[in-house]
Amino acid sequence: MAQCRQCGTELPDHARFCLQCGAPVPPPESQEPPSPDEPPVPPRPTPPLPDLNFVQPAITGGMFLGLLSSVPFISAGNFLCCMWVLLGGGIGAVLLTRQRPLSSISYGDGAFVGVMSGLFGAVIGTIVQLAFRVITAPFVQNQQQDFEKLMDQVGLQGPMRDFLLRTFSGEISTLTVMFTFVSNLLVYALFAMIGGIIALAILRKREGTTRGTRSA
Repeated sequence: MAQCRQCGTELPDHARFCLQCGAPVPPPESQEPPSPDEPPVPPRPTPPLPDLNFVQPAITGGMFLGLLSSVPFISAGNFLCCMWVLLGGGIGAVLLTRQRPLSSISYGDGAFVGVMSGLFGAVIGTIVQLAFRVITAPFVQNQQQDFEKLMDQVGLQGPMRDFLLRTFSGEISTLTVMFTFVSNLLVYALFAMIGGIIALAILRKREGTTRGTRSA
C-alpha cells in the first residue's frame, strides 16, 4: 500500500491522487531512491567523425581555377594576385566544410585540399592551354619571324633561344607539355593552398561573429 505524503492516508498502489486530501501521488519509481551500490550509467560515447573526402572538393576547385586560368582574356584575372587560383583553392575548402563541423577542420586540411585543387587545376589547365595552342598555331607561325628578329636584337643565342622558339612556336611536344604542366603545377598548388587557408580563416571569423551576436 502507498501512503500520501501530505496527510498520511493509505492509498491503493496505482493511485495518482490522494483520496483524502487530493494531493498528487508521485509514481513508485520516484519514491524509491537509487541504490548507492548501483553503478552509474556510463555516458554514450561520441560517434567518430566521418573521414574527409578531399578528392571531390579538389576536383571542383581544380576545374574552376584550371579553366578560368587558361581561357584567353579571362585568364587575365590572375594578374590580380592569382585571383582565379585563390578562388579555386577557396572553393575546395568551402566544400570540405560541408562534410564536417567547421571546428573539426584544421588549416592543414584547408591547405591540403588547396594543393590538390592546384594539382587537378594544372592537369585541366595544361589540356586547355594546349588546345588553344593548336587553334592559334597558324597565327603564331606568322609571328615567328618577328619573334626571331626580336631575339636577334636582344642577342639571345644558344639553347635558351632554341627553347623559347619551340615554346612559343605553337609546337606540341613532350618538352612543351612538361614545361606547361610543371609551371602550372608550381603556381597553382602554391596559390590554391593559400586560398584554402584564407577561406577557412574567413569562415571561422564569420562563425565567431555569429556566435557573439547570438550570445549578446
